Amino acid sequence: MYHPLSALLASLLLAPAAHAAGAGTPPTPGIEFVHHDWMLACDNTGTCRAAGYAPENADSLMALMLERDGGPGTAVKARLRVGEDGESAAPEGSLRLLLNDRDLGRAEDTGADQQVTLRPAQVAALLAALPGQARIEVIDHRGTRWPISDRGAAAVLLKMDEAQGRVGTPGALVRRGKRAEASVPPARAMPVIVRGAVAAPRASDAALGSSEALRAALIATLGNSDDCPRLVEYTGTPEMVIERLDDQHVLVQALCQMGAYNYSNGFWIARDRAPFAAQTVTLEAEGFSRDERTLFARYKGRGIGDCVSGADWTWDGHRFVASSAFSTGLCRGMPGGHWMLPTLISEVR
Repeated sequence: MYHPLSALLASLLLAPAAHAAGAGTPPTPGIEFVHHDWMLACDNTGTCRAAGYAPENADSLMALMLERDGGPGTAVKARLRVGEDGESAAPEGSLRLLLNDRDLGRAEDTGADQQVTLRPAQVAALLAALPGQARIEVIDHRGTRWPISDRGAAAVLLKMDEAQGRVGTPGALVRRGKRAEASVPPARAMPVIVRGAVAAPRASDAALGSSEALRAALIATLGNSDDCPRLVEYTGTPEMVIERLDDQHVLVQALCQMGAYNYSNGFWIARDRAPFAAQTVTLEAEGFSRDERTLFARYKGRGIGDCVSGADWTWDGHRFVASSAFSTGLCRGMPGGHWMLPTLISEVR
């Protein structure tokens, strides 16, 4: 079975193709970690987001997210999301948050913009309980209780502490200690990527799309034929899409994988004549936006689209730099997913 999220993350670790000296170091993605009903995503600035869901068999589309910036002394924010899929019953009206049968008061759906947060006292109670036993429920106006699982929470919160360098400090969520809070690494600045110009197309570019020699040069870059089987196994005239980048280089696109509800294209930077000296950018993108000078990938984790992963690579005039990577969390029945959980963010200008 094709797993687009793991493939996307692996592709972000490939060195982006470059053909000019002096290009800076590209941003490095953060981490993802999943344990039972909880998922962690930390981005390249040090911000971590931990998402907890209802048990898969609970017929509940509730989800909770804990978010914490990197650096010493930062507070944890918590958000609640009520999913709707048109089939499963979802809470309506006034909601209240219960923790181990203790009523923590009213709670609001964070909404699509994720701006609403739980009150500090509610967050503190959740953080105190989650490393141990936490029976979290949201009760609606009818008295129906909608669960959020604590299964996996302790491991995910410990992983968050480790990723942010908090283990053994007073501010750790799980393993607190006496190590100075000031020893926690500071948050990292968001990288800035400046879009580069692309040259105007040439009439001769289209002919490269059917070049057997160029196709052979692309295949020569593959470590394994399974990396891009459509390119390797295709028996007719090559069908490659050519985009002009500069006076000597083009972007080459070729279909690599085709699945039930996802497909992926490979992209290479190559010289516009032999020897083509092709260099792989990624084998996991969908397309190229010339206006945005960006390669993009969006993949469903399963057919109903209740979890999505994505990535972007932006042309800086010399190479395509990984500029974003994210998922929307675990596949739990809500179309589009509950949250935006980035592992790579940047400011693209």
